[in-house]
Amino acid sequence: MHRFTLFAALALVGCASTSPKDAYRDVAQKAEQQSGHRVMWDQGGDDDAKVKEAILKLLASELSVDAAVQIALLNNPSLIATYEDLSIAQADVVQAGLLRNPVFTASYTASERDSISPPLIFGLTQDFLDLMLIPARKKVAKAQREQVKFRLVAEILDLAGRTRNAFIALQAAQQAAAMRQEIVDAGDAAIDLATRQHEAGNLSEFDLANEQSNFAQFQVGLAQSQLAVSQARAELAKLLGLWGPAMKFRVPARMAELPAQEIALEHLESSAIEHRADLAAAIEQHRTLVYAVNLAKTSRWFGVLNLGVEVARLNNGHIAVGPSASIELPIFDQRQATIARLEAMERAAASIQRAVAIDIRADVNAVRARMVASRRMVEFYAATILPTRRNLTRLAQVQYDGMLLGVYQLLQIKQQEVTAMSQYLEALRDYWIARSDLERAVGGRLSISTPPLQNHQ
Repeated sequence: MHRFTLFAALALVGCASTSPKDAYRDVAQKAEQQSGHRVMWDQGGDDDAKVKEAILKLLASELSVDAAVQIALLNNPSLIATYEDLSIAQADVVQAGLLRNPVFTASYTASERDSISPPLIFGLTQDFLDLMLIPARKKVAKAQREQVKFRLVAEILDLAGRTRNAFIALQAAQQAAAMRQEIVDAGDAAIDLATRQHEAGNLSEFDLANEQSNFAQFQVGLAQSQLAVSQARAELAKLLGLWGPAMKFRVPARMAELPAQEIALEHLESSAIEHRADLAAAIEQHRTLVYAVNLAKTSRWFGVLNLGVEVARLNNGHIAVGPSASIELPIFDQRQATIARLEAMERAAASIQRAVAIDIRADVNAVRARMVASRRMVEFYAATILPTRRNLTRLAQVQYDGMLLGVYQLLQIKQQEVTAMSQYLEALRDYWIARSDLERAVGGRLSISTPPLQNHQ
């Protein structure tokens, strides 16, 4: 019965799969649950062609922020490369469950040549203590695999957040560039008028030079805005994994306005502690080292116990068979250095776990405060500053129509309105980025309709 059990165990060990599909399925489900987007591992199968077709379809039309995030999660090569960590982790699990190979020995003995012919002794030994340590080794390897899974979920959510921020930054840059283009177009008309007035003797050379200087500043501002658009597009394309003709993707020209209702801001700390994958990875790292310390302490007094059999052919033609055994004596190395090293790593991992939890709480509070402040700023601009600037421009237009105000004064007031609008757009951009960062800090998408979670810690 024991022999059957041993052979069955060996058969199961030999059949262990190195495929990371099950581990990846867990990662994909967790990531989709927290991000709202699917992920796929490009491994050259039939599904990969469908993914590429879906990406091309999304790129054929104007991208939404969710479409951009979906493309990034399907197409970012750096993210796809990290999935191979699952293959490595799964291979480590399989390796941890394998017995060491038996050792075949052959020795020549001159002293026994009168009784052994030929004077050769053959042996086969196996380390059987290794079999006892397999469950503990597999426990350590599986904990390490769990850590990798949580780390990959964290990287997926981080990429989703960075993609949303890059998308918002591109939209904001496009809007700012469009407004500066309007200023330059108006300034160009003003310069043309000023030149003709100067030629007619109705404008001094000083005033003409002043207008030309202002127009040059407008052109510099436009060039800076156009550069910002190019840089923002390149950053978003990098996250989407796009290059070449695919760089011509389109995003909406305007950012979304403030939502009428704000997301629930209560219990965000407890939600982050519950859902943040990087904290879960830190917990698994600590658990892995606890297992490793226990394994090292368990095996410190015995390292190798080889049991085997030796075979030789006697002069009379009979075969002599006898047992053999060897054991490692822990005289010099009692694993004290290994245990001390692992214990230090375990204590460090425990501190890192606490530090990550503290950082998460601090990040949530800081980003929440930034989002609330940005929303108030946007609302202040929308309710006070922009209406005031628009009213000044309207009044200036009335005075200009009544020939009570010059065209240059009108353009200057219009420039002040555009400047206020630029500041409003910057505040709106900061709000949407802060909201995206808050979702990253909490560890998942936030919804207005989602009730706050109960405090678990």
